[in-house]
Amino acid sequence: MTRTDPQLLSAYRGGDERAFELLVHRHGGAIKSYALRMLHNPEQAEEVYEETFLRVASARGRWEERGTVRGWLFTIAHRLSLDMLRRRQVRQRAIPHLVQMERYRVSPSPEALAELGQRAQQLEAALGRLSEEHREILLMRLVHGLSAKEAGQALGLEVDQVHSLLSYARKRLKQELVVPARRSRMS
Repeated sequence: MTRTDPQLLSAYRGGDERAFELLVHRHGGAIKSYALRMLHNPEQAEEVYEETFLRVASARGRWEERGTVRGWLFTIAHRLSLDMLRRRQVRQRAIPHLVQMERYRVSPSPEALAELGQRAQQLEAALGRLSEEHREILLMRLVHGLSAKEAGQALGLEVDQVHSLLSYARKRLKQELVVPARRSRMS
């Protein structure tokens, strides 16, 4: 029988280290993938992944069932990613030539490249051109399959705000995907 996430946390609280390993195994890939797509930097994504689970380990007995464990993990990863982005912005302001390099550097995730090839590159590039809030909601809801409630928990939004933001984000992504395709046909 497969244990639920709350059961795994409860077992971990009771000293079952294997339960923690199962949580990492179950959610680690999605957390790392989300961080990679938010940050476009494998080293920073790895740092967010590790720090997310370090925080879970250090909060061993403090998780409260106000949402899902998965939503809690994405909340931690999201906040850590935002912190990384803020630090990056401060660094970019301090070193002007890095601003230009970062603005145009959007590379697709290795998984997306392997699975979808050129279309994945176009999709990843389009995601990179979206606003931070649109990219966040699309990644959480459509790529990582979080419910509206879980995404709302992670982003500090109400469920109806999540639905509205997702609708606008989808429209914006569609626009981003159509414009480059038109440009390439004109060339």
